[in-house]
Amino acid sequence: SFKVIGDFIDSQFQSHLDEELKIRRNLANYHDTRIHVCLYFISPTGHSLKALDLVTMKHLDSKVNIIPIIAKSDTISKPELQRFKQNILNELHTAGVKIYRFPIDDETLAEENIKANNLLPLAVVGSNETVKVGNQYVRARQYPWGVVQG
Repeated sequence: SFKVIGDFIDSQFQSHLDEELKIRRNLANYHDTRIHVCLYFISPTGHSLKALDLVTMKHLDSKVNIIPIIAKSDTISKPELQRFKQNILNELHTAGVKIYRFPIDDETLAEENIKANNLLPLAVVGSNETVKVGNQYVRARQYPWGVVQG
């Protein structure tokens, strides 16, 4: 449930604040366990977000940076993926969900970050299997029609 996740994030921030407020801090041995980002994986339905996804992201967006990621994006075609991405952005905007945007105020990074922002939500392909492609083994998914590298 999103409440459990939110409570955990809050507890990590509280632990950090408690350490900061100590008169005698032991920063040499202190481990910062705050959560800085949520990589939110979305099922590749190709249509729209689930209501639970919207509610969860809305609950978390005030606590942590959210980067939406479409999992197993190779299971939908490129045109479907582009439509799905746009649908997701529209739904997030309508629901008032704030997602992380890479900063563009630093001119040395602005161009790259604009490109990264235009890719949101990100789409990934992953695998825990290795497949031989040419002379080397790579992480990939094997399909009857070919190999998709992760």
